[in-house]
Amino acid sequence: MKLIAATTLLSLLPAMEAFAPSSVSKQATKLSSSTSAEDTSSDDTSSDKAMDELIAIAKAANPIVKYYDPLNLVNQENMIGGNKAQTIGWLRHAEIKHGRVAMAAFVGYCLQANGNVFSFASELGINSDVVSPEAQWDAMDTSWKYYILLLVGISELIDEGDDVHYMNGREPGRHRLFQQNTKKTPEKLADGRIKELNNGRLAMLGIMGFVSHSSIPGSVPLLGLTKLVPYEGNFWAPFQADFSLLEAASTAATAAS
Repeated sequence: MKLIAATTLLSLLPAMEAFAPSSVSKQATKLSSSTSAEDTSSDDTSSDKAMDELIAIAKAANPIVKYYDPLNLVNQENMIGGNKAQTIGWLRHAEIKHGRVAMAAFVGYCLQANGNVFSFASELGINSDVVSPEAQWDAMDTSWKYYILLLVGISELIDEGDDVHYMNGREPGRHRLFQQNTKKTPEKLADGRIKELNNGRLAMLGIMGFVSHSSIPGSVPLLGLTKLVPYEGNFWAPFQADFSLLEAASTAATAAS
């Protein structure tokens, strides 16, 4: 299987237990799901608690940098959430999801760039001679790409449609499909959450390094020591190779005009 396929499927199987109630969470009570827009004092209280929890997690994740928000995102309530608590919930959940996808992508890219693919890759339309993960995606049958997007879409709908939304009470990072009971102590769960957060941040930098170097050879000097195959396509147009008919029609229309 190719990069995006492996990324998508693996991202749906995270170690969700790392986001069970933890000692870090105990430092700041979970966001109140009963917060009302008309109740200003309740809004202020939940926002203060969410901010305290965010700062505690930031310090645990990086004791040197600690809390750092140069873009002042937590105060973009009108753009993201109805109040600061909801905005913080959205930002935390978004970072966790991106980190999980990036971790799967990073591992998948390392394996696939070295020619390690699943035995059924040929059934997806991927030739064993194609070693660039990006080119493997281009070579995949279009129908499989749609299946992957459908799977991701269903997962997102389930996540967003949960009775308790991550902006209104649910611990950011949790997904109702993957909640598991665990015998780990709150301390170990908190430690696992911080490790996952840091690993996700590192993976996001790593996968973007791979993509940058394959698209613009030499743009990441350290990767010059590797044997990454340059990618001549457009990484940001993942379906470019699948709409040749539309492209031909557009070209013909332009020529006719």
